[in-house]
Amino acid sequence: MPKAEYRSSIRSKNLIKKALAKLIHTKDVSKITVSDIIREADISRGTFYAHYADVNSVVEQIESEELQKIIDFVNRFGVERVTEDVGTFIKMICEYLSNDMEYYRMLTQSNMLDSFIWRLVNVYYDILLESIVSTGEHRDVDEANLYLLYITSAAKTVLVNWLSGEIKGTPDQIAERLGKLISLNQKYYDE
Repeated sequence: MPKAEYRSSIRSKNLIKKALAKLIHTKDVSKITVSDIIREADISRGTFYAHYADVNSVVEQIESEELQKIIDFVNRFGVERVTEDVGTFIKMICEYLSNDMEYYRMLTQSNMLDSFIWRLVNVYYDILLESIVSTGEHRDVDEANLYLLYITSAAKTVLVNWLSGEIKGTPDQIAERLGKLISLNQKYYDE
């Protein structure tokens, strides 16, 4: 594929994904049609179908791309460090999300953000669980499992509410607040 054609393809896909993200802000994803997307993206129907079979295939690609970006991010940070330095990890996640805040804010209007966050947790769940158990702070796998579910659910909820504008603060402020809550919980839990 020639370079100009490749750039055009990337541009078209990005227009489609951004249009879907914008539409999600005003309409349930299950009600969004290909016509809605092509109108919002200002592209032809042929351009849409050159890249995607239907709206669900756009949703799946967005979820897969976002999941891969976050997996790459976590891998660079070091999954073993997540439980050791949760404050720094949360700060890095907040900064990452704030780089395209409007896009992620739009994704919070649907289940897409929830879906890929839970898929991310599932990718690392066993590693995180083993890491928690191996610290010796938690007596058994069931106890560590409960703790991990509690922390990941709380962090996800705070981040989604921050992205949707219900919680105010900079990435540093949110990370600091969330880090303190997790730290307080760890102290309480370890007693």
